[in-house]
Amino acid sequence: MKRKRFAVAGMTRFTNARHVHFHMQTYEMIGQYGFDKVNVPLTLSDEWKRCIVLETELNNQARAHVDTARLIQIDAERDSLTTFLFGAIRNATSSPFDTQKAAGEELMIIIRPYKNLQRQARDRQTAQTEGLMLDLKKPENAARITILGLDNTVELLEKSNRRYQEIRSGLTSQKAAEMVEGLSSVRPQTDEIYHAVTDRVFASYLLTPDAQRKEEIGALIDRINLFIAEQKAAYKQSQAQKTKGDE
Repeated sequence: MKRKRFAVAGMTRFTNARHVHFHMQTYEMIGQYGFDKVNVPLTLSDEWKRCIVLETELNNQARAHVDTARLIQIDAERDSLTTFLFGAIRNATSSPFDTQKAAGEELMIIIRPYKNLQRQARDRQTAQTEGLMLDLKKPENAARITILGLDNTVELLEKSNRRYQEIRSGLTSQKAAEMVEGLSSVRPQTDEIYHAVTDRVFASYLLTPDAQRKEEIGALIDRINLFIAEQKAAYKQSQAQKTKGDE
């Protein structure tokens, strides 16, 4: 009978999401069979679970973090300026003065594609506001903005939009960096525990005098090896797609 061995997992190369998924699945597979049946002490399995939970939390924080309160405040300011700007242009179309009326009518054509800009999702609004600024800065439109006395409004809107983008990008990058730093210290601990657990599983397979128990543990090793092969294949495929996308 061929001796069972664990395949090399290579999880150090995995992305953070794949890494935690790998550990969650292998933890569940061994746990379902029974940690006690493969001589894994409760303290070790609990520590493994703790590391997995911590990795999951760090992953979620790295993806989700933004300073919501500050962004909401700036977004409200941006909405107010946009509403004022569009309203002033619309009102100008009814001006009794021909120059202002003409400027308003021409600018209405420019802002029409940006209708409901304030109701867009925030990131989309940021991008569309940048487009609006580019349109309004064109020489002929800039002159019309000046005629309507809206230079300061446009300038404030541009600054507000830029500040929103900078805060969102800056805080996300900063927090993500902190999360990555945390993950870089937790991941090796999780991997070390995995190796300690699988060493005990393998030792139990070798040393058990019970033929049925040996067969059961061998089947467990086979299932984990199959999962390892699937994860390696998925990792290689994702890397190939990433390389192709960079070409």
